[in-house]
Amino acid sequence: MLGVARDVQRRQVLLGATATLSGFTGCIGSFTSDGTLREVNVELRNTDDRARTFHLALETETGVLDWESHHIDAGVDKRVTMAPNENVSPVALHGAVGDFAASADILGVDDLDEDYCLRFHFWYAHPSDERPQMAQVADIEC
Repeated sequence: MLGVARDVQRRQVLLGATATLSGFTGCIGSFTSDGTLREVNVELRNTDDRARTFHLALETETGVLDWESHHIDAGVDKRVTMAPNENVSPVALHGAVGDFAASADILGVDDLDEDYCLRFHFWYAHPSDERPQMAQVADIEC
């Protein structure tokens, strides 16, 4: 039964993640959680035929952490790990590549009572529509 509850929590985290393609708008109210965010893993995928620079920033209840830039060669995937230095609740992951900017709001983790990790995909061109895409993966396990 515990496994079913964890699966429901994972789905709620996925359903709570939304991408905003028009840029960064609004603020989300902070929430409390007994669990601690250990790290955020982002799979950067450059499907283009030339190198691209991806820019990432994790927003927490205390503000936006420093922006990170990652130069990814053509046709290369790279996994990036971001870890907050303190116990903070995540609000959103922001990203940009080329003329594309997106924000994935992180919702649903406020009910977690255990430590967790978040995973995202950030692709220069998604296989189904050939445009950049940022999305949260439905798994919160580290």
